[in-house]
Formats: sequence, structure tokens, C-alpha cells
Amino acid sequence: MKRTILDAHVHLLMWKQQAEPDWNSVSQTLKVANFNELDAICITEHIEANAYEKLMLGLFCSNRLGGSTQGDGSVICNGVLVLPGAELHLANNMNIGVHADLETLLSLDRRASAYTLDTLHGLLEKRGRPFKLVAHHIFWPGKTCSDLEALKRCINAIEVPAKDLTNIHKYLTLASTLNLDTTGGSDSHSFISIGACKTLINEDNTHSPLTLKKWLHSHHTTHEPDRDSLRLTALARIHRQTDTERREP
Repeated sequence: MKRTILDAHVHLLMWKQQAEPDWNSVSQTLKVANFNELDAICITEHIEANAYEKLMLGLFCSNRLGGSTQGDGSVICNGVLVLPGAELHLANNMNIGVHADLETLLSLDRRASAYTLDTLHGLLEKRGRPFKLVAHHIFWPGKTCSDLEALKRCINAIEVPAKDLTNIHKYLTLASTLNLDTTGGSDSHSFISIGACKTLINEDNTHSPLTLKKWLHSHHTTHEPDRDSLRLTALARIHRQTDTERREP
């Protein structure tokens, strides 16, 4: 049985306020993903980020990194399959990873709090195209959701986030209660912590590589934290804080 390894929660913009993607930084991040033996990454960039559309169009339409474009709209860059996605801030403040084709993602309202979980799910179902919704770091302070019925109706998986592994039992209990899969995500905003928590997909067909369609229809995914997850996420926080201080006058 083939085991496909991906990071299901990756940002390629350091900050939401960035006007343009830093393509050199994006390329370096993908090289590190390959070095960390990831088969794929999901670009769940904040949809309200200023450069979200430029990033996604550059990756998947203009092919700014000179990757190998796939027939399903994904692209292979530096040996890593790159899949389109978005992170949405919902009306109740929880964060949702939306995994879908690029056209669907670009059709969404990019304003923060534009959707409830039910309205987002209903809109995606109405479009009639495959999609996957993942609850991101749902036990992170201010990002929680107590409506278990809505989660069960709308969510496909519960993320186990690299930045909150001390509370891993909460995520696993919730996934078990709702009978949902888990995914692993680094929530990385730079190359430092990419792959700090991984998603594992076990596939019966060892000759068939992962595609966007297979990812959107995947079941029985699980998570696997990197043995250095705590150190990597700590270093990533320091890196972002240092960048913040550098930007301040």
C-alpha cells in the first residue's frame, strides 16, 4: 500500500498585507518541502490576504515557478505536487480550510466573516464541484466552534495542527466523536516549519499518483507530527516576530 504524505495547511505569504508574492521565497519553501520528503502541499492561503489572487493565479495559471502543470489544475514544482486551497475566517471566528479547484476558490467572497459554516457549505454544494472542508486549529483560543451538529453536517476532517500538539487529545476526541478523519497541517508561513505536521493518505493503487481529484475525494486520512514539531513551530514564531520588528519603523 502506497503512503502519500502532504502538508494540508501551508501559507506562501508571510503577511496578509503583502501586496505581491515573494516568488523567490515561494520557490525556496517548495524546495524545503521536497527536502522534507513531502509528496504534496495544499496552499491554504488566507483568502482575504491582499495578494491571494495574485499568488494563486501566478502558481496555477501563469506558472511563475516553471513547474509541470497537471490536467486537473494542480502543478508540480520542485518535485512537490501543489494543490489549490484557501483559509476562510468565518462569521463565528473559526477558520476553515477550503480545498477545491481554482475557479471555485476564486469565486468565493474574500471578505473575512462573509460566511457561516452552513452558508459556505451550501454554496459549495450548489456549485456541484468536488470540495473538502477542514476545521483548522479548532481549539486555538478564539477559533473554536461549539456547534457539533454544524461540524458534523459540513466538515470532512479535523486538523491536528503542529502549533497546538499539547492539546492533541482534544482534536482526536472531537474527530472520534464526529466520526471524521484527521489531517495534519503545519500552518507554516515560511520554509521553517513546513511539514511540521503531515497528512497521510493510504492508497491501494501504488501506481497511481496523487491528484487534486483524489485528494478531494480521499477518505481515512490521518495525521503524523514531525518529531521536531515543537522546535520547528517555535523557530517559525521567532522568525515571524523578527520580521515584524524589522518592518516596524
